[in-house]
Amino acid sequence: MKKYLKKILLFIYRYMAHAFPVIPQKAMFMSNMGRNYSGNVRAIYEKMKDDPRFARIKKVWAFNGDFFANVKKYGKGMLPKGCRIVRYGGIRYYFHMATSGLWVFDTRQEPYLIKRKGNIYFQTWHGTPLKKLGFDIDRMKMAGEDRSVSDYRISFLEESAKWDYLLVQNDFSEEVLPKCFGYRNEVIKAGYPRNDRLAEATAGNTGKRKKVLLYAPTWRDNEYLGGGFYKCPSRPDFNKLEKELGRDYVIIIKLHYLVKLKKGDIPEECIKSGFVRVCGNERDISELYLKADGLITDYSSVFFDYSVLERPIFFFCYDLEEYRDELRGFYLDFEKVAPGPISTDEDELVSNIRQIFDGENTEWKNKVIEFKKWFNEYDDGHASERVLDVLASRCAL
Repeated sequence: MKKYLKKILLFIYRYMAHAFPVIPQKAMFMSNMGRNYSGNVRAIYEKMKDDPRFARIKKVWAFNGDFFANVKKYGKGMLPKGCRIVRYGGIRYYFHMATSGLWVFDTRQEPYLIKRKGNIYFQTWHGTPLKKLGFDIDRMKMAGEDRSVSDYRISFLEESAKWDYLLVQNDFSEEVLPKCFGYRNEVIKAGYPRNDRLAEATAGNTGKRKKVLLYAPTWRDNEYLGGGFYKCPSRPDFNKLEKELGRDYVIIIKLHYLVKLKKGDIPEECIKSGFVRVCGNERDISELYLKADGLITDYSSVFFDYSVLERPIFFFCYDLEEYRDELRGFYLDFEKVAPGPISTDEDELVSNIRQIFDGENTEWKNKVIEFKKWFNEYDDGHASERVLDVLASRCAL
């Protein structure tokens, strides 16, 4: 039934894309395929709604079923006042997609979307890449992907052909992203708007009884769960971490939105004791960056953002050789560039955490500052302003 309903909706969408005109004074926003209100798209929207140059623009957000339902249930207090919303995949969603003069998205979209004359597609993307992407992937290791490498590359090429502008965070991304996407239009090097709030943040959290560590890993290509989701990383051993760190630390877990948490993935006793707190997809990770005294990650691009805060970053890479040499491959010499200590087991991770927070390791800050020079030059608190200047000058809004 759902399959036939979608076919009907797509037929209606194609009709609307031909029957109704594009409205230049309407913008469509969506983050993580509608999973939450976050990231670069959120930052651009919030800056735009207060900018008189865009006062005439009707601004519409698309959210998927879960987030949309939460907004309806708990009220629009989850969103700024006056925020218009539609359900992703619904008839109103297709109408606004068909008629909006501006799209602002941060990831690839469904291939059936029709890019119309007069429609501007501003692609913010969602991170500086450590892992290889698109045309730079020469082997398909992604479970659940039944496409060939050739088809996978073509999907990137077809998507990027719709983009009018591609936002990049730094010089490195300006070099890498257009090539791996097969992108040929204008690149906007402005820094990431989502990091404006990080650049403006105070030095750190003080006066708390316990240190807060944010654990934000990526997904593993070869650990497919089904239904478009991947398994939770099998490590670290949180029971062991609590035994060693529970007196002085708490861990907030924010998983990638493609990772589905199953019962038992996180020890129930660690959650009940308060040592581990799990955040859902609806939370904007930037809010968690500000709460955290330190970040634990692996190969996720989150460290390219968290470094703006100049706080400790710990890399827990229990499968480094497999991930680097067999699954994805990296654009950078990770072990050389990583702005923090790399641990391959829990004992090493605990030791590295203690050394930094106990003051035994004083070199970490210099490494983060050096990293910032290369990758955060434009994350100066004014990225949103630069993006809006581009939109105001390039788009007939």
